[in-house]
Amino acid sequence: MDTLEEESFALSFSSASDAEFDAVVGYLEDIIMDDEFQLLQRNFMDKYYQEFEDTEENKLIYTPIFNEYISLVEKYIEEQLLEPIPGFNMAAFTTTLQKRKAGDCT
Repeated sequence: MDTLEEESFALSFSSASDAEFDAVVGYLEDIIMDDEFQLLQRNFMDKYYQEFEDTEENKLIYTPIFNEYISLVEKYIEEQLLEPIPGFNMAAFTTTLQKRKAGDCT
């Protein structure tokens, strides 16, 4: 394969992966702006807001609350992404995010 063909192939592959990444990010934006997601967060905050105080000290109860929140939000987002993107894999997307953050978009 000559250099021009290699560059063209790399560009088309890169463009396809960029388009897929951009689509997922677009869906994520839609999900977090949706009223249902906002209600999910509001209900969670209503459930736990009394546990928090405006102090420098972190209480032990914060850890399980945080873990529950992360689990709730990740599950919701993944379920929502599976509707428009059948076969969506959160672990693979997370890996892509980490690569992009590190500047390695391949």
